[in-house]
Amino acid sequence: MRYVRALAAFAVLCVCAVQPAHSLRVGPQTTAADSSASTGPERCAEAPVAVIADSSNERRFACAAAKDALHLLGRCQISARSPILIEILKEVRHPFSGPIFGLFDIKRETVLVTEYTNIPSLVRDTPYANLPQRDFYKSLIVHEVIHGILHQNYKRKPMSHAAYEYPAYALQIESLTPSVREQFLQSFDQQTIRADAMFNDSILLFDPFFFAAQAYRHFKVAGNGCAHLDALLDGEVPFILTMPLR
Repeated sequence: MRYVRALAAFAVLCVCAVQPAHSLRVGPQTTAADSSASTGPERCAEAPVAVIADSSNERRFACAAAKDALHLLGRCQISARSPILIEILKEVRHPFSGPIFGLFDIKRETVLVTEYTNIPSLVRDTPYANLPQRDFYKSLIVHEVIHGILHQNYKRKPMSHAAYEYPAYALQIESLTPSVREQFLQSFDQQTIRADAMFNDSILLFDPFFFAAQAYRHFKVAGNGCAHLDALLDGEVPFILTMPLR
């Protein structure tokens, strides 16, 4: 049952290509989404980001989250090369399954995120369910914006799901406040979260939440996590085992 649940969870977040990180395939597919946001793009005052959402509160929240993502990448001298578009939708759907948190649509170069009120049903029975919803939701937007910005900066596209997801997860968990981050990390056996971990698609598939915790710990313990991001932008890195994308 745990693995059945993990397979469902694998369809929850996004890889930087065009579909959710927790999906079984990555490729140039389109994404089904409920395009119910009723207003046009509104530019964020504090970031090169535009947001489409039904309310000004949603737009402000998304702008703040995007600013956090840009700040985290800015520490590593990585910036947006063109404006990022975020759409807050009633529902974002995986092309091959059901509702998901969100994704980065590479064809439209747009971050798609499920609206706040529909998050509880998606986090149920996951480690995210124990976190304050507002904190998790902000980190979710950070995750997707990280994908969008890295997509603009790749010199060579990653060759595995794990390589796509490592930076987005590491910085998503980094974006949480210390107390909320620790709450998330304590969901796992601390002896299994190793600083010298190797990452691969199998770990991401069967336990994406553990993958997130491991990526954060590995990124922080490295002493210079920015070097990991630079290496990922250039190509593969030794700590991620390459498996061909399907």
